[in-house]
Amino acid sequence: MSDVSMLDPLPAHDLKLNPHAPHPEFAWFIGIPSDWALLDTHPESWQRSAARMVDDRFFGQRLRAAERRAVLQFLEQLVADCQRAGAALSLVQLGRMSSGTVGSAGLHLGWFNSAPQPAGLALVRQTLPRTGTAEEVETPAGPGVLHRDVASTVPPGGLTRVRSAVLQLFLPLPGTTWTAVLSAATPHPEMEQVLTEVTVAVARSIKPADQDDVAAANDAARGHDSD
Repeated sequence: MSDVSMLDPLPAHDLKLNPHAPHPEFAWFIGIPSDWALLDTHPESWQRSAARMVDDRFFGQRLRAAERRAVLQFLEQLVADCQRAGAALSLVQLGRMSSGTVGSAGLHLGWFNSAPQPAGLALVRQTLPRTGTAEEVETPAGPGVLHRDVASTVPPGGLTRVRSAVLQLFLPLPGTTWTAVLSAATPHPEMEQVLTEVTVAVARSIKPADQDDVAAANDAARGHDSD
């Protein structure tokens, strides 16, 4: 359901951060899979945006009324979770599984400021849950930690609890007090591997923006405004 080889930078004119979510004071860069969508979490617009997203994602496909309700319930729960957790940026993937059922997954970026302590793996390991497993992941910005766990949840539109895979990737940015935290979960075993690959790929794209990145973003924004 995702092509992790296609990571697109988010241009500044399309990137709308949650103003209530913490994030670094410096410019930063992130890439996302080209077939994932930005999730609108604004209280006044998310419902209209969610409905458009579902219609766009399943355009030309037969989507039963019950399936559409279940997807909209998933998005409603996802928006509420993002607002509650203070996610700076949220992505969503919707599509058909190989079984024909509708599949969904969310990927969320949050930032943790450990000031006055500098960001680092030692601090990350102190905050990891006692359950699950953890492994180190190499990225261009430095090493991170990928934590895997499972949880029992009731999917939106469902009636019974199912096993969900839960991923968290912690990436401290060297020389700063900021740690990027990517969180993802899915109740679909078929999506676990690709969700892991997407999470790691996005983490490997995160970095403080340099002058060339900022200049390119400004040029793109000016070109967008002139359209």
